[in-house]
Amino acid sequence: MSTLEKLIIEDGGKITLPRKVLDRYGLGDETVVRIIETQKGILLIPLTDEPMSEALASELQEWQAIGSDSI
Repeated sequence: MSTLEKLIIEDGGKITLPRKVLDRYGLGDETVVRIIETQKGILLIPLTDEPMSEALASELQEWQAIGSDSI
């Protein structure tokens, strides 16, 4: 699922994510995320004690393929 909502980078590099995105991924105050840079964009991956779901692993592989295809 993707969202086409525009976000603004605020002072200090802060980005406010839409409530529906926060809720979908269980993100709250003080949630630690990993940033992954690709050739086509950036990914924010919540760091939790849960193993990565198959769906997320598949999405990550798709993003990595997009990045390598553009080189």
